[in-house]
Amino acid sequence: MACCLTCVAGVLVMITACRPAEDAGPPPEFNVVLISVDTLRADRLNCYGYKKREVSPNIDALAADGVLFENFITSSPWTTPTHLTMFTSLYPTTHGVTQPIKELKDSLREGTEFTFNKLPDSRVTLAEVLKASGYATGAFTGGGTMDPRIGFDQGFDHYEISMYKLHRSNMRDMYEWIERHAERPFLLFWHTYEVHAPYLQGTFLDEVLPPDIAAAAKEFLNGVDGIRVRRGPGATEHDNIIWRSEQFLRSRHAFTAEVTGALYDGGIHSFDDWLGKFVQELRDRGLYEDALVILTSDHGEEFGEHNLQCIYQNHGHSVYEEMVRVPLIIKLPHQRHAGTRVSSTVRMIDLMPTILDILGVSRPPKDMQGLSLRPLWEQPETQQDRLAISEALIKMEEKKAVRTGRYKFIYSLDADTVAQHGRSFMPKTLRLKDVELYDLRVDPAEKTNLLRFSPSLETAKLAATLEQHLRDFVAGAHGRADTVELDEETIENLKALGYFE
Repeated sequence: MACCLTCVAGVLVMITACRPAEDAGPPPEFNVVLISVDTLRADRLNCYGYKKREVSPNIDALAADGVLFENFITSSPWTTPTHLTMFTSLYPTTHGVTQPIKELKDSLREGTEFTFNKLPDSRVTLAEVLKASGYATGAFTGGGTMDPRIGFDQGFDHYEISMYKLHRSNMRDMYEWIERHAERPFLLFWHTYEVHAPYLQGTFLDEVLPPDIAAAAKEFLNGVDGIRVRRGPGATEHDNIIWRSEQFLRSRHAFTAEVTGALYDGGIHSFDDWLGKFVQELRDRGLYEDALVILTSDHGEEFGEHNLQCIYQNHGHSVYEEMVRVPLIIKLPHQRHAGTRVSSTVRMIDLMPTILDILGVSRPPKDMQGLSLRPLWEQPETQQDRLAISEALIKMEEKKAVRTGRYKFIYSLDADTVAQHGRSFMPKTLRLKDVELYDLRVDPAEKTNLLRFSPSLETAKLAATLEQHLRDFVAGAHGRADTVELDEETIENLKALGYFE
């Protein structure tokens, strides 16, 4: 498939942001529900072809009511930079919030000031645009790397951080917010770590473990499951829950990709059950039919696909497909275009422009780098792939990928190079050991690097073309993040998510 080279121009030019005017136009007639299921891989959903287990009947039903994008590529393999892309239509390099967790670890260890990158107030978010258009805006998130002070609260009237794991109490809080705002258009953002480690659901353990070990594992999980009723996982007794879970599995000789994958599937099944209840709640209130409902994720998870040691709580370290190909389902008001599937490669930066286009917002921010996806389902004959960039690792080293419909080119920077030159640096000549090229059509698992052994002239030319796209991107205007000092509670939440001890 041909990539949309005109889309690159939006990546290369950054125009000064303009805050939406107060008179941004009358509010539209329907609500927007944006759901982000943290750490959810596209290829682990039944509607995306997963056949090993039935894990997603309610997500599948939502897909049947909407438009499913088969190749939706996220901008970063971890939570913070990706969600800021989701809300600004700016790549991480452009919005500037690319600080790796490792820097937080070091500052904590050294007893220095504990600061984190923050989205500048000058950046315009989706919530700010819709608030200016008359929307009530509410966010219910898992906190931690979604801390409101990082900039996620910009434009939200209400920002809750109780959705670490799902429970009747935090779901009830969200339902009550919906009830209070049902008489006017609203934007509801729902984010949860239900699928994210620690994996607490033993639903499928009987399939992969002997009965006695499966029973013991379920008992262990039930013993730690109480964290889901808390307003966050920051209590000291839960700081090491991921480590404890891993040690328990190792002690039973059950720390394998098969077992941790089954636990991960259990988390998906659990979220799916909550989604079914949520959709029914919207139906009961007469809100589902008219609503724009979007379900997506920020990144995936690895289960040994490229590193046999990476089978539990492993993301942020690569830009392979298991990390950056995530689901996108858009349920339009009145289920228009229900059952449509779009195969074109599209990007996280395209999500905000799509929402604003559907709503008919007349004054969108001028600096958005994405393009609306609406033509892809309204005029399917015009479908073409868009050039997708993924970047901003959670570690001190850096990888950047450029993906067309068929090929992916990856460039790696070691930690010393990043420390010396920054995360967007490319020398005049790239070393062969620092680059990878994959033909996703014949090698979707990215096992054969076409540049590893004496590439053909045709392959070398292809790599050079994709390399130039990446050079153009990193040479573009870059954003600068502000900084915010995080308090002890936020630090505890980050610990409990397993990002550092």
